[in-house]
Amino acid sequence: MKTIKQFSILWLLIATFSNAQVMVISQNKVNETKEYYELAEKYWYPVFDKLVDDGKLDEVGALSHSWGDEWNAVAYYKAKDFASFEKAYQEGYEKWKETTPEEVRKKISKMIVEHKDNIYQIKHSYSGK
Repeated sequence: MKTIKQFSILWLLIATFSNAQVMVISQNKVNETKEYYELAEKYWYPVFDKLVDDGKLDEVGALSHSWGDEWNAVAYYKAKDFASFEKAYQEGYEKWKETTPEEVRKKISKMIVEHKDNIYQIKHSYSGK
């Protein structure tokens, strides 16, 4: 009986966390931030905004700062679960490649000095009334 109870608890935890809303944070160290954001506004944002409009992502956004650490260009993506994020991101990335000239993609790539991603499960979120 104890084994069945432990298995049930484990299954409940797996089911809960595998379906939890996620936020993916993509952090970049970028040279020429003004131009980087202008290019993102023209080529990246419209593609991923459409994924939100189509219900494939819950939210997308971009963050920048005037002071702080060296990670000066941050994007975030919220999705109902990790599998949904992966599918939507792959679709968005392919669409971005399709609609962005190769020389622009190369230019953006050269602006990014370093990159890292973090994937979080959202434990609490409140937006008020």
